[in-house]
Amino acid sequence: MQLYLGDALELATQKIAAGTVDLVYTDPPYPKEFHYCYEWLAKEAVRVLKPNGFLIAYAGPYWKDVVMNYFNEYLQYFYDFILVHKGNTSILWPRKIISGYKSILCYHLKEQKPLPKTNVLGQWDGTGGDKRFHKWGQDVTTARYYIDCFSSEGDLVVDYFLGGGTTAEVCKRLNRNFVGFEKDAETFNIARARVDGTLPPAKYSQPVMELGANP
Repeated sequence: MQLYLGDALELATQKIAAGTVDLVYTDPPYPKEFHYCYEWLAKEAVRVLKPNGFLIAYAGPYWKDVVMNYFNEYLQYFYDFILVHKGNTSILWPRKIISGYKSILCYHLKEQKPLPKTNVLGQWDGTGGDKRFHKWGQDVTTARYYIDCFSSEGDLVVDYFLGGGTTAEVCKRLNRNFVGFEKDAETFNIARARVDGTLPPAKYSQPVMELGANP
């Protein structure tokens, strides 16, 4: 389990060798000012993925066309998995839409035909975002399901936007090798302690915060 404090866009080429990654599983920030992260992520996936590897990235529905345009330029589309936020909806006020889902976009290298190790549900009913460790945190059950379907024990999984450490925690449970990056020191320390099992119990008991939509 290798966790690095710093910006993945600056550190990735130093820490991850080309063609060594089985699965990129990550949740970049959705707002418009961070769209460059998705373009960088597509290019980085081309660099690091093995021929049978996958890139899986969360994407909000508001700007999904922009994200897919970036991904389609560099990678091959595999599937758009739908994560339903069971019992949790948000309002996209600029478009007057009540949204209760997000996409988990799945891509692979062009001219390759990899497959998951088992049949995969196209729609997954999540438990709602887990905001105890990060304001944009995702739930463990969803990450566990898709990481398990698209990788095997001993595989290398990378999360370039570590946040509160959901992907890292899942990879530890599933016996995956893992590399993660987080540039915010406080958030990184939470993720590090979560993976090490040293996070104070009070952190786990904090209630999930209700957050508005942030397109």
